[in-house]
Amino acid sequence: MTKKPVIQPQDKYVLRLPDGMRDRIKAAADRNGRSMNAEIIATLEEAYPNPFEQELHFLDEIDDLAKKLERIRAARIAEIEKGRVEVKEIERFLDNRDEFVKKPEK
Repeated sequence: MTKKPVIQPQDKYVLRLPDGMRDRIKAAADRNGRSMNAEIIATLEEAYPNPFEQELHFLDEIDDLAKKLERIRAARIAEIEKGRVEVKEIERFLDNRDEFVKKPEK
């Protein structure tokens, strides 16, 4: 059986809600399939994100962008190499055009 983490007294906070807010929180919790407590925590997490988690997320995004740039770079290099091969074929054709095109005999 999993043990629940021990909640410290300083982690609890009594909150007075304005009229109607409890019902709005309950409706949102029901829509999202969670308890009111989980809904409040999710809303607070969204409003006050952990800066370290945000930083890690940004680092992950930077890594993803670096990978995308590398794929784009590799594709461009492949295109350039293909172009070089085509240029060499054209040059070879031009150098040997007499062999490819017979001149009409007189």
